[in-house]
Amino acid sequence: MPSPVNLLARGLLSGVFIRGGIDQVKGARLLAPKVDAAKEEYDVAVEVSGEDLVRLNGAGMTLAGGALALGIAPRLCAAALIGMLVPTTIVGHPFWKIDDEGKRRTAMSGAFNNAAIAGGLLLVLTLRKRR
Repeated sequence: MPSPVNLLARGLLSGVFIRGGIDQVKGARLLAPKVDAAKEEYDVAVEVSGEDLVRLNGAGMTLAGGALALGIAPRLCAAALIGMLVPTTIVGHPFWKIDDEGKRRTAMSGAFNNAAIAGGLLLVLTLRKRR
């Protein structure tokens, strides 16, 4: 049985993915141009539209976030969420490409927030089951 602190931590971590994933699925059309531009910029040869990639990422985040909150394969969910968080951060917060100081700071803040969340997920990966 996980500790109350562990349950709280998983719930807090998963909330950002559940909400963000739902937003991605609902707003895929609005986010797709960024993904399509990144596919071209990074020469990613994927025959899936940016809109569908956003929907897939959002659905994955929602499902893995929900499973993490429920304690279903938490280490696997944490690893999957980290895997989805990396491209999301690269596409969504490319601070290294922004000249405007204020916009760059905002993007950098988003990237560091995602890095902090990835750190929390890495902690989930290191947890061992209690006997």
